[in-house]
Amino acid sequence: MLCSKKFFFKHKELIYKIALAILTILFLLNFAVSDTYKLEAFEIELDLNLSTTPSTIIKFPPIGQVFARTHLTPLDLTLTLEAIHQERLAEIIADVTDSEELLELMRRRAKATLDLFALRLALITILGGIVGASLRGISINSVLIGIMVAIVIVSVLYVGTYHTYDLTAFDDPHFEGMLEAAPWMVGLIQEGLENIEQLGSEFELIASNMSQLFTRIEALQPLAQQVSDLQVLHLSDIHNNPVGLQFVLQIANSFGVDLLVDTGDITDYGTPLEGGLLTRIEELDLPYVFIGGNHDSPTIINKMKEFENVIVLDNEVVEVSDLTIAGIADPAAESNEISPEIEDIEKYQHKLKELVYEQEDIPDIIMTHQLGIADPLIGEVPLLLLLHGHTHTFNISQEQGTTIINAGTTGAAGLRGLQHEEGIPYSVALLHYNLTEEDQYRLDIVDIIKLYDRHGGFIMERKLIGD
Repeated sequence: MLCSKKFFFKHKELIYKIALAILTILFLLNFAVSDTYKLEAFEIELDLNLSTTPSTIIKFPPIGQVFARTHLTPLDLTLTLEAIHQERLAEIIADVTDSEELLELMRRRAKATLDLFALRLALITILGGIVGASLRGISINSVLIGIMVAIVIVSVLYVGTYHTYDLTAFDDPHFEGMLEAAPWMVGLIQEGLENIEQLGSEFELIASNMSQLFTRIEALQPLAQQVSDLQVLHLSDIHNNPVGLQFVLQIANSFGVDLLVDTGDITDYGTPLEGGLLTRIEELDLPYVFIGGNHDSPTIINKMKEFENVIVLDNEVVEVSDLTIAGIADPAAESNEISPEIEDIEKYQHKLKELVYEQEDIPDIIMTHQLGIADPLIGEVPLLLLLHGHTHTFNISQEQGTTIINAGTTGAAGLRGLQHEEGIPYSVALLHYNLTEEDQYRLDIVDIIKLYDRHGGFIMERKLIGD
């Protein structure tokens, strides 16, 4: 004990300088090393914080974060996706020949970004060491002590993190926020890129051939009516799948569609990043009537309103292509929550019923995302046509004089459909209207079109709608 006291008093100044250097370095490591970097088309923030549960954290604001316990040194390594520049991303994709080349490009850019971050970290640590050691007086000795302490701390943290880092920890990651409902995301990142490219080209070929096949089928009975006066494409639950949007674009062009109606869930979580991927809707160059689903949000609703060809309905009636269409958004579309309260559904049932009864004539089409919102109208309003989605299962039925059509999922339940063992079909309903003698449109035929990604097959079925 006496020897320890003598050592302390003899080297008191040195110990103070080392302690202050360590504290200053730790303070800066915890609060001052974050910075934003451009990684090609992406803007990311890298940060480092002291932690008792060291992890690598990947944040996707505002939908949540993914993290895994990847190393042993007492640090959290955090990567935050700040922005995606779509034009630059499109240029990069256009310049590469395949997905492997794209991934290799991203690896090189990521390594260069990490090198810059490591250099910044080293400089901040050295500066912190010098400042801390010099708090009791600036001298050459203080500067040398600060530099030495910084080198030791950086070396220990770097070597310790490098040698204990286990990337396979992300095979079983943890999710927070809305991402808790989407653990499929990691598998999608690992496997989805090549599938998306392959599916996109295959669907374009299949969809273009559909029109020719139907031309031959038109000559057969009972498909006697070869031409309809108005064709409406009903889609739903795209769930942010770019292949689904390409599918809609090709079907619309191949079949001479006049109007598109979308019963919601065009995105997965209703975030601004997802909204940026909807620009292909403008390429359709057709009237596009849309209602929000439970996976959409006010951000997405506002984004859809920006497109000139899109008409967003929320407890409104509109006349498009000589059809009167009434629609109401899902209650959950008013917020970032995915599941609406039962009380909200009951309120929306009442609002929709009031809207329909206010009209002089029965609307030609009623649009809801969940069928339950339109339940009070079934059997109460004669010759009613209800279009909906939500369940991801295509269905046409007639109940008490009401025709009900569920388009299924035009986006195959979103990109997560690539992870489904059996495969989920991409589906749409093509509604054929003809003019009556009274110059009113009557729904005569519904074509069911389903595409299966697993085996490259498709199913087409025609339903005749009775008077």
